[in-house]
Amino acid sequence: MPNIYRTTDEIVAQRLEDGKDMHLNLHHMNLFATGAFSNVYRGVAQTESNQEIDIVIKKTWPRHKGCPMEVKILGQLGKLKHRNIVRLLYSYQKQHEGRICLALIFEYIPLNLYQFLKDKNRRIDIVEVKLIVWQLFRGQAHLEKADICHRDIKPQNLLYNAETGLLKISDFGSSSIQSTKSPQQSYHVTRYYRPPELILGSKYYGCKIDTWSCGCVFGELLKGGIILAGKSSNNQAEVIFDMLGYPTDSDVSSMKVSSTKLQEVLDSYEYNKSKTTADLTYLYTQTVIYQKDRRTTVYNTKIEQDDMKESVAVLLQILVYNPNKRLSGIEILTHPYFNVLFNEKTVRFNKKKILCLSAVDLQSVKSGDTTLTNESVEQTS
Repeated sequence: MPNIYRTTDEIVAQRLEDGKDMHLNLHHMNLFATGAFSNVYRGVAQTESNQEIDIVIKKTWPRHKGCPMEVKILGQLGKLKHRNIVRLLYSYQKQHEGRICLALIFEYIPLNLYQFLKDKNRRIDIVEVKLIVWQLFRGQAHLEKADICHRDIKPQNLLYNAETGLLKISDFGSSSIQSTKSPQQSYHVTRYYRPPELILGSKYYGCKIDTWSCGCVFGELLKGGIILAGKSSNNQAEVIFDMLGYPTDSDVSSMKVSSTKLQEVLDSYEYNKSKTTADLTYLYTQTVIYQKDRRTTVYNTKIEQDDMKESVAVLLQILVYNPNKRLSGIEILTHPYFNVLFNEKTVRFNKKKILCLSAVDLQSVKSGDTTLTNESVEQTS
């Protein structure tokens, strides 16, 4: 992929909300991240009205003609402006050496969740865990209602403003508009967050694969480390078997897995007699044996035992084989586990009250979360 690096640029970009062409002056552009299919830059855009906004630009080199699926999905989501979904503001194209560069301009969020956890040495209190998880599941529920399957939920793809606590789901490069009636590729989702139906070769799946990934992020926040760390795709299935036991015939049917792939994994699986990860009890019972094993060492020491036990009870309703039985949507968002977030007296780790949520958000969820326009702006009071 060509690597264009310019600190300033003048462009004509299409504004998402109305499709209007806008002249933008880009400056202070710095390369932020590189990948196999895109480069990401951070900088400032000056609009025609001389307004300056902090932005992130993702530059890609599409392999096929026509509008990429990522742009279609971001366009659909951007018009709703959901608070927990990153907003695409503008897009533009430029030709370079006979190839077309597609640039997507997003709103700027200071950190992703992976960086935030690293800054905190992967130790965060229960209020912060609940704040992150509630917003994650709210954003995922919004995607599911639009039949959008993210297919790569993980901390690196979740933007997080540590000052306000606002979380946004980002990076829709692997996403699809999902149909359980049409076959899809099963090789999606980063391994540690990949649900069992994909590991076992299912080609007919829905957005509940994202529910599993959200559960893995939840578990990671509690543990302070990867909750299901397989060394390969097959071993990832084995790690899940260790935690949940073998899937029943009903589970296998609900996941629509490949019988060949399932048998391949079962043939290589050696039953773990110690069952140290079974039912995740190790998260709240840190014996000496558990502390000696990397798989069962809890690094997040900021969560009390009772809070951890309560959290595990919720987590085990999410990480289940049957996709349709995974706790998600309004059921998880109205769960009493999260009541503390809507108590006006609750204080976060930074000694500030929760600014990104209020009782209005909870009521919106109870009402179906249908009126979402303009909710992208962070609340400040």
